[in-house]
Amino acid sequence: MKRRLKLLRPVGAVALLAALALLAAGCGGGGKKSSSGGSNAGSSGKTYPLLRVVWDAPDYMDPALYYTVAAYQLTNYVWTGLMGYKHESGPAGAQLVPYLAASEPTISADGKDYKFTLRKGLKYSDGTAVKASDFRYAIERDFKMDSPGVGFYSDIQGVSGASGFATTKKGHISGIIPDDSAGTIEIKLDNPRGDFLYILALEFSDFVPSGTPASDQSTKPIPATGPYMVQSYTPSRSFTIVRNPHYNNQIPTMPSGNPDKVVGKIITDPVAAYQQVVSGQSDYDFQPVPNDRLPEAQSKYKDQLRIYTNANTYYFALNNAIPPFDNIKARKAVQYALDPNAIISGIYGGLGRPTQNFLPPGYPQYKKINAWSFDLAKAKQLVQQSGTNGQSVDVYGPNEDPSKSTTEYLANQLTKIGYKPKLHLLSHQVYFQTIGNQATKAQAMFTNWFQDYPHPLDWFDVLLSGERITKTHNNNVGNVNVPSVDKEIDALKKEAQNTPAVNDRWAKVDRDLMVTYATTVPYMNKSSTDFFGPKIDMSCYTFGVVTYWDYGLSCMK
Repeated sequence: MKRRLKLLRPVGAVALLAALALLAAGCGGGGKKSSSGGSNAGSSGKTYPLLRVVWDAPDYMDPALYYTVAAYQLTNYVWTGLMGYKHESGPAGAQLVPYLAASEPTISADGKDYKFTLRKGLKYSDGTAVKASDFRYAIERDFKMDSPGVGFYSDIQGVSGASGFATTKKGHISGIIPDDSAGTIEIKLDNPRGDFLYILALEFSDFVPSGTPASDQSTKPIPATGPYMVQSYTPSRSFTIVRNPHYNNQIPTMPSGNPDKVVGKIITDPVAAYQQVVSGQSDYDFQPVPNDRLPEAQSKYKDQLRIYTNANTYYFALNNAIPPFDNIKARKAVQYALDPNAIISGIYGGLGRPTQNFLPPGYPQYKKINAWSFDLAKAKQLVQQSGTNGQSVDVYGPNEDPSKSTTEYLANQLTKIGYKPKLHLLSHQVYFQTIGNQATKAQAMFTNWFQDYPHPLDWFDVLLSGERITKTHNNNVGNVNVPSVDKEIDALKKEAQNTPAVNDRWAKVDRDLMVTYATTVPYMNKSSTDFFGPKIDMSCYTFGVVTYWDYGLSCMK
């Protein structure tokens, strides 16, 4: 998140081969499929009273605002939308199924009209009825709150333009037509979108009761439609998730969940988080196992450790809108100044593989880019040619390792090629909000991305389209704005099928942005860990390529 972001700590070279084996399998990780079978595993007799977890700090606990893995993985059982994902390991976990919708929608031949019917008898966790108009309210609330997800809905009729809801935030979005009495929702688009059903499975599309305040409700939990509800949340400290008393298996395509209660401690220090599991105080560590403890985990606790690689890219964003990186030669200089292998081996313990692509391996649109080499002399020459030598550069990154060391590496390399970097290391709880605010004027930034959904639009449209630049909650933190590429992205949005020809066009978008215009500096696809206490039955381990470790399908011995 959301952004789908996860600030990962190093886990070591020992695990590299296992991790890359998972990567070769596609966009997601593996692990043994849940022994409880089926998607409704919570009714299989594997329920248990309490799951204790150590978690990273969510950015928010409000579906209109959160955009990190820490929040998404935790709450995808809490708030739900019309569509959702199968809770299965491997590629099957990327398959969409109806959630609050009774069935797949009826879609017009031109791909611009979607008609849904809600399931009967849906209720929120406070007992109130779910209404069709709640969907429209949720999307309108996104806009009123300047949600980071509003760009996903720009093709709905009545959203864009001078008189559109995105501008006025008054009245209603005309392209969303709910009928509460019939339980139907019609959505009209200005243009077809090949990824629109995936968008309806995002957290920004989750239903909330009409009248929910259009302000951050993280500490005042919004009533839930899923099998669980947030009972309490104390930012940076703890959370408790319990069963939704009004759920009654109202979403048969979603597991009803095995743990009765999930109690979490928020611990951002990976060593302290790991120790919580080792000492028996927690059953699961969300944080990656720290580098110096991985050999112990792989030998002494090997049956409790899982290594996964899902679709992710680690990259440095360069602000294309302001000096010095509004100059393409300056951006190319950074490409030559960085050695991905040095980052991976020296900071991440070898657990990753270098990349020059923005799109990760495993996508059919991926075509390996090999355009840059580590060449400090050439980098210095380009800095001189760009006329930017000696300029200061505000370099931003999180203040915890390995993100901190990665950001420091960037600053050090910028110094070597003639710049004067100034480091700004921030708590990751505020980091992405800060660099996503134009007022910050960050010039070079650590960042990464984990897929929202398995489609190239989630990478190039969300992160690198000039049409998605916003004043706050900006996902395009590098302010990448290449009109010819934006035009091609807009054209590809309308392609309902990813044919080989369409895939080739997406590969060209990747190359144009990473090489021709050198807008961004990707350097690694990262692997990470799930670490469990001895009470967890690992035969139930389920890792979805979109939803990560599935705690709802977890079992106790």
